Amino acid sequence: MKLYSRTAMLTSSITTKKRWLASFNIKHDTKSSLRTIAAILCLTLSPFSSAAVTADFEAATTAITVQESMPATKQDTNESSVLKMVGQADMDLLWFSIYSAKLMSVDGEYQQDQFPLKLEIEYHRDIDAEDLIEATVDQWLHIGIDSEEIVRLQQQIEQAWPDVKEGDRLSFMMHSQDRGQFYFNEQALPIIQEPGFAAAFLDIWLSEQTSRPELRQQLIGANK
Repeated sequence: MKLYSRTAMLTSSITTKKRWLASFNIKHDTKSSLRTIAAILCLTLSPFSSAAVTADFEAATTAITVQESMPATKQDTNESSVLKMVGQADMDLLWFSIYSAKLMSVDGEYQQDQFPLKLEIEYHRDIDAEDLIEATVDQWLHIGIDSEEIVRLQQQIEQAWPDVKEGDRLSFMMHSQDRGQFYFNEQALPIIQEPGFAAAFLDIWLSEQTSRPELRQQLIGANK
C-alpha cells in the first residue's frame, strides 16, 4: 500500500534525518532548491536529543490503530465562524517567503488548554504533501516527541493532507487535546480523533520548545 510504504520510508530515515539536521547550516548553501527549503519549512533546527530512535518499524506499527475519521458537526462549523485573531506571523527562509500564519481563539487571547483554537496557514509556495509531512516529522522530533509516537501521529496527516499551491490555505481547528480538524481552502476535512494528535500538531508552533520562538511569540500575541 502507498500509505504503508511512505510511512515506512519516512520512519526508517528518522535517525539519518536527526544527524543531518543537527549539522545542517543553511547559510552554507544559499543555492538550496525550493524542494529542500519546503522540506525544512520553518526550521533552522538546533541538535536533537540523544535519545535512541527505534529501528524496528514493524514492531512500532503493530501498535498503530488508525481510527475512522468522523464528519464535521454543525457545532464544529459554528465554532470556526466566531473565532478572533490572537496573532499573526510570516515564515521566511533566506529570501523566500514560505507562508503566513494566524492563530485564532474565542476571545482573541491565547491560553493553553483553552478550546477551540485554530491555526490558519496561507502558503506562498507550491509544496508537495510529502515535503510537508517530512517537515512535520522533523518538527515533532525537535520538540521531543518519541519516534514511536510520531509513527502513529504521522498516519493522520498522510491521510488528510493534499499538495498545496501558492495561495492555498491549510488550517487546523483544535477542539480538544484529542480532537481536531483540518480545513483546505475553507473546505472541512474529516474530524481526527487520534489521542494526542491535536495537541502535538499545534505544539509545532506553540510549544516552548518550538524551533521558531519568535514566530511563536507573534502568534500568541505576546507583543500586543
